[in-house]
Amino acid sequence: MASLIMLSTITAAIPMGNMNMFSTAMASEKDRDDDKRYHYDNNKRYQQSIYEQDRYANSYDLSYSYDTQQPSYDQQPTYGYSSQSSYSDYSEYKTHDKKYECRTGPFEGFFVSSVEFCKHVKFDDRKDHRDNDNKTGTQGPPGPQGLPGPKGDTGPQGQPGVNGTNGVNGTNGVNGTNIDPCVACLLDALVKLDSGAILVNVTANLERGLPGPSGDVNVTLPLVIDVDVATLLQAQLGETLGVGANATIFEICTAIDAEGSLDVAAVINGLEATLIPIVTAQISQLVNQIAIAINSVTGIPIDQALIDEILASIDIDAIVAQITANVEVSLGIFEACLGLTPPPPIEFLDLAVANSGDADVSILLGNGDGTFGTKTDFPVGNEPASVVVGLFNSDSILDLAVANQDVDTVSILLGNGDGTFGAANDFPVGDFPVSVAVGLFNSDSILDLAVANQDSANVSILLGNGDGTFGTKTDFQVGNFPLSVAVGNFDNN
Repeated sequence: MASLIMLSTITAAIPMGNMNMFSTAMASEKDRDDDKRYHYDNNKRYQQSIYEQDRYANSYDLSYSYDTQQPSYDQQPTYGYSSQSSYSDYSEYKTHDKKYECRTGPFEGFFVSSVEFCKHVKFDDRKDHRDNDNKTGTQGPPGPQGLPGPKGDTGPQGQPGVNGTNGVNGTNGVNGTNIDPCVACLLDALVKLDSGAILVNVTANLERGLPGPSGDVNVTLPLVIDVDVATLLQAQLGETLGVGANATIFEICTAIDAEGSLDVAAVINGLEATLIPIVTAQISQLVNQIAIAINSVTGIPIDQALIDEILASIDIDAIVAQITANVEVSLGIFEACLGLTPPPPIEFLDLAVANSGDADVSILLGNGDGTFGTKTDFPVGNEPASVVVGLFNSDSILDLAVANQDVDTVSILLGNGDGTFGAANDFPVGDFPVSVAVGLFNSDSILDLAVANQDSANVSILLGNGDGTFGTKTDFQVGNFPLSVAVGNFDNN
């Protein structure tokens, strides 16, 4: 669309033939901007002011006249333009803030000095509009990557995927080795033993014979000793079975399988002999703890004399017995695991001797090899002449009966089962008894006694009560000066 801008007005009719219609176009842009005859309309375009005269009016060429003959409306009038302008000519006519393409053209009518027709297309200051108008340039390079946007909300849970295929089967493992039942059972027995730190009760008895707090002292303390019982037991098994202390578990089991049994008692006896010096050394290192306990109770000063007295009073055998008791339990589990039949117990017979000159009986415990231990004496009546062994009560522990010739009695000593005996209990018999025997003389299955009395020339019979006591004697006459008596079934009844 073209815009029609009226640049100036004239009072006379001017012929359109050779009229120069570009006089106003000669005005500079600055002059036009400063010309108060022009002002902005609402669309930012110049309009001609009606309040001032055109200051360029004197520059108009007024020498031309127009033909009085008006052009016919039926015929297109012919305009005589200068060769310097045509319909295609455009000026550099500018508004205050816009540039428009403008060209000159004819205008029918009067009182017009010049007319410009301007398109609404704005000039491009950087390029020639006639060359680049409506043309697309080359594609520019892409802009830089924008910053990432904020994280969106979590989407809904997707559908479960399809099940995967089964993996390939693994290769078969190698076959395990068979374990000898003996090895498995022995390992189980050894692992049940306490090894390393072992808690034992240690008792110290100080018999000082002094009055007050410094007198006799009896102290029992729990102490921890360091003994590898499992290793010692394995070595003792090898020794007992004849395969050596360094034998492996496999060698030990081979020997057990060959014999078909295990002599547990022999293993325990050998282990006790090994433990005694080990426990003694351990207690020697811990004796200060015992000395401190005694000092706190009695106030006895701790010195070397007290240390020596404590060590002498401690029963090492009792401590060893605490350890071997657990070993016996462990070996019992081992035998039960293998189904072994324990060998018949070998009884190491002991001795009881009546000492007429000392008024006591000596007990000597057998070692099983034809030797005996140190005697232990138990008091009886004066001048004991004879001693016999029997079960006089119901505890299945052997007891003693001793004939005392000087006091005409029989002493009964009930056994404790550990080689020791209780105090003597005396029962009267005939004069000067010199021999005593045990037998079942009635039908109550309780042992009775027969005593030969030298001076009264008779035999005294004492029926047992089954509790270690006997009834009143019954005498039967024999020859003069009887010295011995024996019991047996002489008539097969």
